[in-house]
Amino acid sequence: MVVDMSKEEPELSIDKTIEELLSFIETNLPAVKLRLDKFIEAFNEDFPLETKLEDRGRAEAITWALMNVPLLLYALNMNGSAIIELHGILERFTLRETVNRLGVPLRIFERHHLPALVSILCHLRICDKKDVKFAKKLNKLRNGLAHKNPKVISNVALSGKKISVLDIDSVMSGFDCIPLIIGTIYLLVKMSKVEKSSGEKQKKV
Repeated sequence: MVVDMSKEEPELSIDKTIEELLSFIETNLPAVKLRLDKFIEAFNEDFPLETKLEDRGRAEAITWALMNVPLLLYALNMNGSAIIELHGILERFTLRETVNRLGVPLRIFERHHLPALVSILCHLRICDKKDVKFAKKLNKLRNGLAHKNPKVISNVALSGKKISVLDIDSVMSGFDCIPLIIGTIYLLVKMSKVEKSSGEKQKKV
């Protein structure tokens, strides 16, 4: 017997997949401004207009140049993807800062992960122990998300409550990643200040 599949829509189809994606976007659109307003509030608290004017300017420049994708993902409540993007940005710039400060070829440190790179910068007094702790947390989250490890995500976001791989996205949708965005900007601001002071010293010499 030949079955006419054209008369039956399969339970899983590309059309249904796209419909679900559109529904997700439409559902989250009304909350986009609210979520971005929360980020602005946190940004203004950490980089106030009244003080630290230089840091404020650097933070605004870094946000404009590097944070568009993480902020877009965060605004759409795709926190897991936003965290992976933050990690990639920060790891690349800490790698660049490490090889520049030590004057060594890129290949020597290109296999080092974010926590190791920030630890090196801590020894060089560019970063501090709080920055190393932050890098370890961001790295742990990123690895858990990239490798779809529910145990890691649960330990960070749900105090060890058992979840499945399919629960990861929903769990992360309720995770506050604003501190990770601000922390990334803060660390990039630190590195940019050191880079400028190094350049000024070279000019004086």
